[in-house]
Amino acid sequence: MAEPQKMQIKCPNCGTPYQAAVQSIIDVGQDPELRRALLTNQLNVAVCPNCHTGIAIETPLVYHDPKAEFLGIYIPAQANMPELEKQRMIGEMTQSLMRSLPPEQRKGYFLNPRQFINRQSFMDAVMGTMGITQEELDRQRRKLRLLGQAEVMADDAKGLELLAKQNDADLDYEFFMLLSNMLEQAQAAQDPAAEKLVALRARLMALTTWGKRVARQEAAVGSLEDVNSPAELVERMLAAEPDEVDVMAVAARPLLDYTFFQALTEKVDGSRGAERDRLRKLRDHLLDLTQKMDQATQETLKAASSVLREMLSSPNPRSAVHEHLAQVDEAFMAVLSLNMQEAERQGAKDALARLQVIYGEILNTVEEGMPPEVRLINDLLRAPYPDGTRAMLKEHQGQLTPEVLELMDRLVDELSEQEDQDSAKRLRDIKTQAMLLV
Repeated sequence: MAEPQKMQIKCPNCGTPYQAAVQSIIDVGQDPELRRALLTNQLNVAVCPNCHTGIAIETPLVYHDPKAEFLGIYIPAQANMPELEKQRMIGEMTQSLMRSLPPEQRKGYFLNPRQFINRQSFMDAVMGTMGITQEELDRQRRKLRLLGQAEVMADDAKGLELLAKQNDADLDYEFFMLLSNMLEQAQAAQDPAAEKLVALRARLMALTTWGKRVARQEAAVGSLEDVNSPAELVERMLAAEPDEVDVMAVAARPLLDYTFFQALTEKVDGSRGAERDRLRKLRDHLLDLTQKMDQATQETLKAASSVLREMLSSPNPRSAVHEHLAQVDEAFMAVLSLNMQEAERQGAKDALARLQVIYGEILNTVEEGMPPEVRLINDLLRAPYPDGTRAMLKEHQGQLTPEVLELMDRLVDELSEQEDQDSAKRLRDIKTQAMLLV
């Protein structure tokens, strides 16, 4: 697998020189996660360690998808490279990719890679290998243009209201996902624009049909917090709108048991006419929905267990984690945690050790993608208190900016909300140590 290369960067905002990791070879057969990073504009993004300004590094790229038998090479037009030099670079990049693959995977299409000088055409071709049609691409571009217009009108209440009214049908789930992705990138880069995007999303949620429906659904789910009996849950669902029932059922799945359906059946039996038909349809729908949810959960856990078995059977569990990183999700972590608990209960030390290696490698990989200040706080939480944390704080004294101290406060609040009082107190004490060094 091709490793990222170091590139010297000069921050366009504050002029600070620093090194950034640049990935020039994207082989999704070896590392599927790179495709997601490319398509979400998170690949080859550098963040200044001084002012936290983020920049996209435009560099030549090789993209290889062995399943689609696609090899594409993107050389930015702004590189202004003579044709002879460009062909030499294409040859070198192709050879570098081929050297990273076993001989049996070097196919005929390597001799004629597709060349791109326009990034949009390159991205379209990549998405085409995933079965995304031109019609779908055009629809997404339309939503991206709409998102750009909304950003421009963010401070114009009347203009934004008119834009939302005229484009209500396009301001849907896909649009808000694009907005959320943009917001996450801004937050990761500590871009001041993140605050503006949060406000824009809130305004659009209040102005659009989709946003209002989501708000109603969230309110319906919130109303379940004080439900104390199956009969009361039945009453809440009977009073809900049809588009609220499903989200309530998902949120309250553990409560949709025999007692709940018995209470609902009593309601059916005690009603007449159209109301009886409505209640019967609701009961049948909820029975079908719970069955589908349970089946989906079982399939998800089964798939996660299969991935875990592959990691455990690998001679190199750490390498296996990276091979299956795209399949590491909440379900996988739940299965991993249960297996660790069971191995500990049975005293299976060897099995527990291998499971802990996998767990540790996943945490390390996740932390590698975190901003430096978040990694620092995680390291501090793991260090012995007070001497170990004090030594680490002195070593990283230059990173103890007001933003980092504010981040500590926010994390203390989040840990308290999650009822992890021990970690909250520990981080509060560490922050006190940090304040003495600032």
